[in-house]
This record gives sequence, C-alpha cells and structure tokens, in this order.
Amino acid sequence: MKFDKKYLLALLPLALVSGLLYYFSDIATYVVLAWALSMVGAPIVMKLRKYLGKNVAAGITVGLFVLLIGLILWIFIPPLLQQAKNLTTVDYNKMIGGLEQPINDWNQWLVNRGLMEDRAPKITEVFVEPILEKKPIVATKVIPLDSLLNDSTKVGTNIALVINIDNEAIYHEQSKLDNVAGDEDGLLDIYKGIYEYFNPSIIPSIFSSFVGFFGNILVAIMSILFIAFFFLKEQGLFNNMITSILPNKYEGQTFTAINQSSKLLIRYFVGVVVQIMIITIFVSLALSILGVKNALLIGFFAALMNIIPYIGPILGASFAVLITLSSNLALPFYDEMLPLLFKVMGVFMVMQLLDNFILQPNIFSKSVKAHPLEIFIVVLMGAKIGGIIGMVVAIPIYTVLRVLAKVFLSEFKVVQSITKGI
Repeated sequence: MKFDKKYLLALLPLALVSGLLYYFSDIATYVVLAWALSMVGAPIVMKLRKYLGKNVAAGITVGLFVLLIGLILWIFIPPLLQQAKNLTTVDYNKMIGGLEQPINDWNQWLVNRGLMEDRAPKITEVFVEPILEKKPIVATKVIPLDSLLNDSTKVGTNIALVINIDNEAIYHEQSKLDNVAGDEDGLLDIYKGIYEYFNPSIIPSIFSSFVGFFGNILVAIMSILFIAFFFLKEQGLFNNMITSILPNKYEGQTFTAINQSSKLLIRYFVGVVVQIMIITIFVSLALSILGVKNALLIGFFAALMNIIPYIGPILGASFAVLITLSSNLALPFYDEMLPLLFKVMGVFMVMQLLDNFILQPNIFSKSVKAHPLEIFIVVLMGAKIGGIIGMVVAIPIYTVLRVLAKVFLSEFKVVQSITKGI
C-alpha cells in the first residue's frame, strides 16, 4: 500500500500534542484520572439527575467518592500511626539479640553445606592461648617506674616495668584476628542493617517524607475531584475538549474513538474495583481467622499493590511480613514468630492463585479484549518508560491507543491484527 502524505501531516500535530502532554504531564494526569472517575460515577449521576438535577447529582456522586477516600484513610492512618508508635518504643538491642539465634543457625547451615568457610577461633581463644604457651621473647624493654613520678612522690624503692615483645606472635595473632573479622563481616553487616533499618533516629525523617507524600496526594485528590465534578455535571465535556483541538472532518471519528475507549475503560476500572474488594475481603478475613494483627490494613494494602502488574504482589507480601514482625517483636522467633510468618505467606500464596487463575484473566484480558502476551509486553514497555507508574497505566493507555488506531488507521494490517477483538 502506498504511503499517504496525510499520515505524515497528521503525525506533526500529534507529536506537538504529545510534547505538550509530556511537559504538563501532572495536569494531564489529573484530567485523565478525573475522566476515568467520571466514567465510574456516570451511572450514579444518570440515575440521580432524573430526580435531583445535574448539579446535585454530580455533587452527591463526588461526595460518595470523598466518603470512599475517607474510608481508605480511616483504614490506613490509625494502624500506621500505631506502628510508628510501636517502633519508637522498641528495645532494638533486644530485638537484634532475639534474631541472633536464627542468623547464627543460618550461618551454620551455610558452613555445613560448604557454602561458607567455618568461623575462626573466637577472639578470647586467639589471645589466651599464646600467653599459656609462653612463646619465646624477641625483645625486652625495662622502664624504671620512678622515672615516671615526681620527686615528691618517689618512695625510694627501685621498681621497674618489664615489657616483653614478640613481633612474630603479634603478626601471627593479628592475622588470626583479621580472619575472625572477615568471617564475621556477614553477620555484622546483617546486625548493622537491622539496626539502621529500625533505628529510632530515622523515624522523624521517615515521618517528614510521609507528610510530604500525603500532602502531594491530597493536592492531587482535590484537583481530580474538582475536575471530575464538572465532567459529571456536564456530560460530554471531555469529548468536547478533545474534539476542539482537532479538525472538523475528524469530529465523527473522534467521538467514535472516545465512546469505544470509554466502554472498554469503564469495564476495566470496574473490574479493578471488584478485584480490590475481593482481595481485601479475602486477605483480611483469612489473616483475622489466623490471629494476625492489622489484618484489614494488610489486606487493603495488598489489594492496592496488586494493581501493579507482576511486582505488586511481592510488595504486598513484603509489607505484610514487615507489619507482622513489627507488631510481634516480643514473640520467640522459632516457637511463635516463624509459624505466624508462614501463615501470612500461605494466605498470600492462595491469594495469588485466586488472582492469577480467576481475577486476572477476567479483568485484564477480557475487559480490554487483549491477548495475555500483549498485556505482558505492554506492561514491560510501561515499566521501561515510567517505572511503577508506567506499569499501572500501561494497560489503560494501550487500550485507548488500540481504539485510536482502529478508528484512524484501520487500513494497516498490523492495526487490524491487534484490534480485531474490539
């Protein structure tokens, strides 16, 4: 097929718009998220506006979103504050001492399997044995003690301090001590890492970081809700914003693309909400039955992290282990702590099976009508471009791009191949 110049002319304004969106990426993100939020709330507004009018209906819908956000904060903030309080009152020396036995056992396991050299004799053995063996002396120094005293304190008795120096023994024992230090480096690094991680002095800086983070989140939430109110109040406002920057001849195609994208994205976002609810309920109930503290906090955080493809479950499980450890520092490690951690990890393993075989295929593959391999490659590309945020938004953005390609570039075979399901 001969390449048409109109596609090149269309790419120029597209590149310009892409550059502006990149420069104002935070504002563009607010607008897109507000649009997504308005799509979720659109069914509520459509039902309420028949009885209350569009202004009140949009206000009530935004109010429901605010209540939901307040519920999320109510779930998160009190347990996090309690955990911070617990960390400030922890006896860290006792905690590190409690971990000494499992760390030493792990070290011995490595030694038994030849993965690590056996520890050298203890420092007390290094210095005591040479004294008992009475090794030959190679240098002697005699210092009269009277020479170190003032005239008024001399007692008239000749007292001398005899110092015997064995250079060979010193060199030999120093090399032994170096070997001890070398073998102990791994354990010392672990102890140092544990203390630095749980050091109370870092809590103020962590708290300041959290305050700044939540401040930025609050500004973003308020901006998104404000924009979403007008999108809910004036149905089609987002469509008009998009079509206003395009030529009139593309207006019909643009409306088609927006409507198709909206349908797919609504299915996707509703599926994500259902996924969060199911995982939160499952993990919270399972951990509560097993007697794990802060089960609701762990379950909801795990559900939120699960939005991040592939690495989200790892982050959720790591958070669960950290909260469980910090909430039960006084428990004996082998008798109670380790079985409790196994229970937590067991719950997350079952949750992953549920998510991978039931939830994920229905939410990501069927809702956006894309092949699982497509989704995997798109997520990797999103991670390469934008890290974790890129992974989260990769699927919605890919969905919109597929719809745009189908509407505007349907004559290309590659476009026909990736959009045949929509």
